[in-house]
Amino acid sequence: MGITGALIFENNRFGQVIEGPRSQIEDLWAKIQKDTRHKNIRLVESRPIEHRSFSKWTMVFQGSEEVAKKLPEIAVAVENANFPVGHPLLIALRDLK
Repeated sequence: MGITGALIFENNRFGQVIEGPRSQIEDLWAKIQKDTRHKNIRLVESRPIEHRSFSKWTMVFQGSEEVAKKLPEIAVAVENANFPVGHPLLIALRDLK
């Protein structure tokens, strides 16, 4: 199936869940770290999973109505997203200071 996952904006920060074969994830992680467009990159967790949470790429803008108003194309892209409310990524982004 390759790589799947989710990109989320919460608490004025972006977070990403990446799922897939370990070697593909490691290659993608290396590219993300080298990409100068990204700042303050932090790996929150890396672990094997039994089942994917995201069967395709998802983008979610939690609590960011202002961003969605300024970028309506993003609002359309995320309006049908099904991101689990208690997902560890959401919790981590909310807890970051």
